[in-house]
This record gives sequence, structure tokens and C-alpha cells, in this order.
Amino acid sequence: MIEPAARPRATAAWLLLALLAAAAYLLGLGGQHIPKNGDESVYMHIARLTAGTGQWLPLQSEIEGLARNTKPPLLFWQAMVAGSWGEAWSLWRLRLPSYLYTLASALLVGALAARLVARPGANDAPRPPLQVAALAVLVYLAFFSTYRYSRPYLTSAPETFWMFAPFFAIAWSPARVLGSRLGFPLLAGVALGIACLYKSFALVLPVALALGACYQVAGPRGRGLFVLRRAGFWSDVGRVLLAAIVATALFALWFVVDPAPAEVWREFVVGENAGKFNARESYLGKALAGSGSIWGLIPGYAVNAGLLMPVVVGLLFAAWRARSGADASERVLWLWLLVLLLVFMLPSQRSARYLVAAMPALAVLMVLHWPRIARGWFIATLLMALLATLFALNVALGVQALEPSAGGYSAGLWLWLLAMAAACVAGLVKDGWTRPVAALISAAFYVAFAWVTAPLEGPAGRYDDAVIERLRGEAVMVPSNFNGDFERYQFLLPGARIEHYFAAQPVDFDGLPALLAGHRFVIVQRRVGQPPCADERAEACRVVAARWDIRSRQTNAEIRASLLRAPQDFWFAREYLVERLAAAEGRP
Repeated sequence: MIEPAARPRATAAWLLLALLAAAAYLLGLGGQHIPKNGDESVYMHIARLTAGTGQWLPLQSEIEGLARNTKPPLLFWQAMVAGSWGEAWSLWRLRLPSYLYTLASALLVGALAARLVARPGANDAPRPPLQVAALAVLVYLAFFSTYRYSRPYLTSAPETFWMFAPFFAIAWSPARVLGSRLGFPLLAGVALGIACLYKSFALVLPVALALGACYQVAGPRGRGLFVLRRAGFWSDVGRVLLAAIVATALFALWFVVDPAPAEVWREFVVGENAGKFNARESYLGKALAGSGSIWGLIPGYAVNAGLLMPVVVGLLFAAWRARSGADASERVLWLWLLVLLLVFMLPSQRSARYLVAAMPALAVLMVLHWPRIARGWFIATLLMALLATLFALNVALGVQALEPSAGGYSAGLWLWLLAMAAACVAGLVKDGWTRPVAALISAAFYVAFAWVTAPLEGPAGRYDDAVIERLRGEAVMVPSNFNGDFERYQFLLPGARIEHYFAAQPVDFDGLPALLAGHRFVIVQRRVGQPPCADERAEACRVVAARWDIRSRQTNAEIRASLLRAPQDFWFAREYLVERLAAAEGRP
């Protein structure tokens, strides 16, 4: 327990640490190698082409076999505005709105945790609300799902904020908010409608069901044994329906303003949403077995927590023991977690990523029960963090071994990794340090990750200005092994005319001679030590430039081997810009 005289200093320290964690999210924000979902490139492609028309709609795409209307327009309009309609098209600017949304969600988490911990009888021992708020922000930013899905140009950050907002309001003051006749239902409908315009009208279902559950268990008119006969039940149903209707109406504006509403229906409603229920496969078979089963989704919240996964499990035990003391606000947060999980068990396609919208509620609940969660769960987190630190060290050594230009770390990185390991050990042996270190270690790891990959965001991982200028206006064939993966070359070679070829595993692609027959400039990737153009008869080309890249689509065997052997042999590729030899010889 912190002495009263020390509390202001401790609170200031925790607030500073929360600010530093938020700042850590900016490291590498404009880089090629931040953790992300591969679909980011697809969305950037659609946004860039749509911006190029000078019109808000219809959405544009040149990816064969992929619908233009893969997401509602608000996501793309956000990028078009952030990138100044193509005039300032950079990864940093496109991702900055996601970062700001993430900060906004973190502030909601901190504010709600501070309010709830200040309730009479909410603590086993009094805790300063500002200190708890800072801890809540740290915990939310420590979740790997937040780091991975709420920084890139994806839908998770905006939808998380707007979907959590109604439950934030209810948990803040259940009786007052749920007692509102029109104000709250209308505002909740607007918030949900904005979320739908970022992601899908399908979000109406989980939010409406969760709102209905909140009225039942936390509303001002109490609970009844027979739900339909409870006083005010039907008026509460009307409020939920009003919110759902407002949200659906806002989403339907897409059909009103889009010049091709029939294509929106066919590509988005039927293809993107109804397609989640795959009739070609056995529904029950997929639901009960395999990676997309409900059993794989159930631990989704713990998986999303990353290094804090054991603490999430510990939270369940602590909350169960203290269930009799849960008030209306806490029940609201648990309901949101439960309803979202149950709803996303229904589609054939299941992923822990679909549960990201409830992670702010999980962060608040973790902080409320923080002192009650057994120390052993935090120790498990510290052990996982030690392994993660060793992994970061191994990757850094691999980058260092690529070649001098790709490494060159300062002593700061090695000291940082050493400090992380020392902090974990200290948390393991010293009781009073266990929980604070567990809260901080994820943010420290994210700093380490950005530091380790920094050389590949510099000259070693990019083409120099002379090469970029030479290729301006030229057609360049680039490898792509996922929908829209080629879009990243718009940032690596701005001004070039990017064309792409499919290579399931780019480092094993052996069709370079055929590509060179029809194209002057080709980008090809090779394993370390296997440059192209070595056999002049087979590959009549010369290397113009080269850079280092992080490989994708490794096999499971390669991933396992990289953990035990030199990672440079499995995690990295040498990328070469080659020019057809006949064309090269004709140059002065």
C-alpha cells in the first residue's frame, strides 16, 4: 500500500508512464513493417484510386476478383482527407487518424476506470483515481490487439471507439442514461451508425442485443422474473429499436449517395456480409472443429491481450469470486464482452480480431480487479515477457548479421533489452514490483520492436532518391502474394507505374526470365545469398539497386527454425530491382 505522502509522486509517475506508452505508439507509425493486417494495402489501394477521381463516390479498385465496395465509404473518405486527396500520400498521414482514435478510446478507458474505482465500497483498499486511470490506459495500450489493429489504416480503431461509446456512457451512470427517453437512444444510434459506416451494418446486431441486456440488468426499472411482464420492458425495447433504426438509417445513406447502389448491394451486402455464412461448407462442422471453430474464438479476449493473456484468465477467477459485489456499471461491461463473443460465434468466419471492439471494456474490468488478481497470473506474464525479450534480441542479432548497413544499432537497444530482462526478473522475485512491471512490460516490448526494425525503415530497407527519380513514370513489375500487397510499392517507389505479378512465396519465384521478356524493370526477391542475374544466359539482366525486406508467408517449419537458429535465414529477404540487359546496354 502506498503511503499518503507518496501518492502524488506515484500518481505523477504513472501518468507520465501512460503518456510515454501513448508516445511509443508513434514509433514506426509511418513504416513498412509495423504489425498489421494484410488488408491494409487493399484499403489504401481503393482510397488512392478513389481520391484520384476527385469524387467521393463511387469507390474505385483495379484488383481483379476483389469487390470495390469491400468496406463502407467512411473508412476511405478518412484516408482521402488525411492524404489531402493524394497530394500528401504517406503511411504516416494515412495511419494518424487510427492513432488518434486509439488515444480517444484510451481516454474513455482511463476516465471510466477512475470514476468506477472512486465509488463507495469499490476498493478493498483506497486507490487514487488518477493513478487507476493511468494504469487503465497502460493496460489498454498494452493489449497486442490494440497495438496491431488500432495503429494501421484499418477499421478497428474507429469502430472500437464508436461501439464502446454507448457502453461507456451507460457504465458511467446506468440509472440516468438508461432512464433517458430519447436523448441516449438517439445518440447511441448515431454512434453506432458511424461505426457501421466504417465497418458494416452487421454491427447493429451485437450492439442492439447488448443494449437490450443492459436495460434488463442495469436499467432504473429493475429486473423481473418474467421479463416480458417487467415494468417498462416494452418501452425499453422501443428505445433499443430506436437506436438500431437510427444506426441503420445512417448506414443506408450510402445507398442514397452512391451512384451505383445495386453494386453496393451485390458486392458489400451479399458478397462481403452474407458471404460470412458459407453455405458450401458444413456449418456445424466448421463451428465445432478447426481454426475457425467456436472453441478457437472463446479464448479470443485472452489472445488479444498479448503478454497480458494470463492476467485475463486471472481476471475471470477474481471476478467470479467477487461476483456478489458487482454493481450495475460492472455488469454492463461484462454484458458487452459476453454479447459480442456470442454474436460473432454465429458466422462461419470467426476470428479474435472481431472481438477488438470490447477490449476497452476488458481493460476497465482488469483494472477494477487488479489487486484481487492472484500474483501468479502476473508472474506468468513476466515469464512470457522474458521470452519475448529474447525473441527481440534474436531478431536484432539477425538484422545485425545481414550486412553492416542493415544493422548498426546503438548501445541503447542492447541496454533497453537488458533493462527489460532485468525488470522481469525483479518482478519475479520482488512481490511489490510484480504488478507494475507486468503493466509496463508490453509497452517496453513495443518500443523494442520498433527499435529492432528501425534499420529496415532506413536506407537499408529503401531505394535511394536517385533510383526513385530514375523510375518516375516507368513501369515496374513488383511481386505480390496477397490481395493488394503490391500497393506498398506506391510508398517505396512514388511516381513509378506499379504493375504486379503473383508470387505465392516471392523468394522462391523462378519466373524472372519470362517477366524480363516483356518488362524492362522488375523487382524480385531472393533468399539471402541468392542474387538474380548471376546466370546471364538464363537471366539477361543487371541489378540496379537492392534493399532488405521482411519476408512474409513463411512456412510453419521456417518459423520454428527461426526461433532456434539464425533468423536472418528465415525472416528476411534481399529485394533486387533489375533491368533487362538489352535495355541496360542501350543506356549511356
